[in-house]
Amino acid sequence: MFDGKEYVYAVYEEKSFSRAAQKLYISQPALSTAIKKVEKKIGRPIFDRSTNPISLTPSGEIYIEAIEKLFSLEQNTLNQMNNLNGLLAGKLAVGGTNFFTSFVLPELLGRFSRKYPQIQIELSEGTTIQVTSRLLSEEIDLMIDNSELDDTNYQKFYFCPERIILAVPESFPINGMLTGYQLTQRDIREGKHELPETPELPLGRLGSTPLILLKEENSISKRVRRMCSLANFDPHILLKPDSAVSAFNMACTGVGAAFVPDGMVRNLTYPVPLCFYRLNEALALRRVYFYKKRNKYMTRAMEEFIRIAVGDQAYERTAGEPSGMAEGGKAAGTPAAPAEGGKAE
Repeated sequence: MFDGKEYVYAVYEEKSFSRAAQKLYISQPALSTAIKKVEKKIGRPIFDRSTNPISLTPSGEIYIEAIEKLFSLEQNTLNQMNNLNGLLAGKLAVGGTNFFTSFVLPELLGRFSRKYPQIQIELSEGTTIQVTSRLLSEEIDLMIDNSELDDTNYQKFYFCPERIILAVPESFPINGMLTGYQLTQRDIREGKHELPETPELPLGRLGSTPLILLKEENSISKRVRRMCSLANFDPHILLKPDSAVSAFNMACTGVGAAFVPDGMVRNLTYPVPLCFYRLNEALALRRVYFYKKRNKYMTRAMEEFIRIAVGDQAYERTAGEPSGMAEGGKAAGTPAAPAEGGKAE
């Protein structure tokens, strides 16, 4: 019905077939033929050719009103597309566990928001299982996690390495017997616990020190229990909270020593009354990724956020590989940690 609407509208604007033909750079007979095809299709005349200048029939008024709405819709759609391309509109939904939403995502989302203030940001928090389910159902666009998800269903972008460290309240007497292994908050921020020459704490040296260990299904808990098994050490576990953030806060108040991600300490902006210790490197080392559902359309907002997080080169390298296995980001040369199932933190 609206094929040829540009011809009809030109005649309506010019009130003349001849002037409209000149404007459209076509012959007048060709324009008349095009108009008659439209009129035949709608079954009513659009123009009253008996008037001078020509005018609209009642049917023509309805048709012109309709195509003006179409022109407006087309322009609005084009504007919205241009806004999306320029990241002047749109939304981004990112999810993660309590640790990542508290200590990692705020800085990244802040940088993204300052660069693209018109993008609406949605933040989703939960366990790894909960957030992964939201990613699969496309409730969120991206998730950050330290677990190894199936490459068949998810594409991953390497963000950074992560190590589990032990945080012991400064008030605990055991620190006096572990000075050769002890690290400060500044040491962790500067990455001293990553150096091969930094000694790993033999867990047996902890004796009966009260420990805070996450619940059994958690990745940290699984890794620490394997460390204890290798060291023939029977830990004195005082509490089993759900999250590393809870464990860390308990350690800060002197409840017990806690096994936490080093990123928690790296991102602190205030001093804490804790001593820190490096653990078994093979089991302490994990990798943090940003994940998207494979085959989900990569919006400009998603792409730009990942670029901010991992860097342009790492993004290009990963995005160009079907398996999503390329790595880059902040510490591309770090060896892989053993994969862990269950809930990550």
